[in-house]
Amino acid sequence: MDYKHTQIGIAILAIMGTSALVLAYASIAKPEEPIGFAFVIVGIIAILFCSLTITVGEGQIRWFFGPGFWCKSLDYSQIQSARIITTKWYYGLGIRLLSTGWLYNVSGSNAVELKLKDGTTVSLGTNEPEKLLAAIEKVLES
Repeated sequence: MDYKHTQIGIAILAIMGTSALVLAYASIAKPEEPIGFAFVIVGIIAILFCSLTITVGEGQIRWFFGPGFWCKSLDYSQIQSARIITTKWYYGLGIRLLSTGWLYNVSGSNAVELKLKDGTTVSLGTNEPEKLLAAIEKVLES
């Protein structure tokens, strides 16, 4: 394995924590309202998107959220180039289809954009963009 990093999704966890507090207050303020289902949804989202793990090795770049949710990979042979980008705040968090291609992130605005040979792009959010880019460039050169 040339590179492996897990970024904790502080932004997503903060949003889900705030949502849980609002739901807790709502359940106290209006105990007759069924709020349990909303707690379950918030909990599931927090678990699924609590982190983003990216690995570079064994002929591919692989990434997944939380405990292995939405696992994706690209063979090195599919990648034309890679570069560091800064995403816009309004692109949001999680899995996004943008006009430029797919974005996967859990926190922050740094990402490594992979331009694929078929013309599409995949951007991977990370708090270690320089290290990720160096690992990708190393395997693309070999």
